[in-house]
Amino acid sequence: MPPSSHPVLQRLHCLDRSSADFHDQVCNVLYGEEYKNCVPNFQGDDLVWLAEYLDKVRSHIALPHLPLKLA
Repeated sequence: MPPSSHPVLQRLHCLDRSSADFHDQVCNVLYGEEYKNCVPNFQGDDLVWLAEYLDKVRSHIALPHLPLKLA
């Protein structure tokens, strides 16, 4: 589902997921004043799109693999 014409959602949609600084770009949008001011007013399809987008781009923390010692 494409985002609505709302500028904040369009900005998120246009970010390059393969960019090394993608995480920083997403944070810049989500912590920006425009997002903070408009997110309480999102409804319906805008909320669904935002939730699905954030679910797809969330970071997974990889825990280091520690070898097991055999007793």
